[in-house]
Amino acid sequence: MIKVARFISVLSDMTNKLISKFVVLLIFLLSLLLGVAVFYRYALNDSIYWSNEVARYLLAYIVFLGSTMAHKHKTHIRIDMIFTYISDKMRKNLEIIIGLLFITFWVTIMTGCIKLFPLFMMQTTATLQIPYAIPFASLPISAVIWILYCVDDILNEVVKNR
Repeated sequence: MIKVARFISVLSDMTNKLISKFVVLLIFLLSLLLGVAVFYRYALNDSIYWSNEVARYLLAYIVFLGSTMAHKHKTHIRIDMIFTYISDKMRKNLEIIIGLLFITFWVTIMTGCIKLFPLFMMQTTATLQIPYAIPFASLPISAVIWILYCVDDILNEVVKNR
């Protein structure tokens, strides 16, 4: 059990480092794109017709992947007041229950995504003419990462104080 927990923890940390770098790259690309689009619109009196659509999809990836990073670093919104008034054993059990609830939620999201994925493969975006599955993939990708981080949290709680 300890080896599995250690493996999941290492995998979780490596994933988080990769996601962090990818999100920074996406933020840079979004800033660059919007800066160029503003320049084109006001300085050259022209517009980049696809910039709004790309910006929307970049933002979706930034938000969903960023939320996984927030969970990993325990900076996601939560009510900490409850944890200050309960015993360590109760806190550990509550953390495990919360992790299981998160996993249930994200598995439900994944199930819906899998059902809708064939539909999104057939439809294309208005401007870029790419399958909607590409921007839509930010949700199931994030769900898989959330599940990994929740499993890591649960295993850390179970292995801790053994």
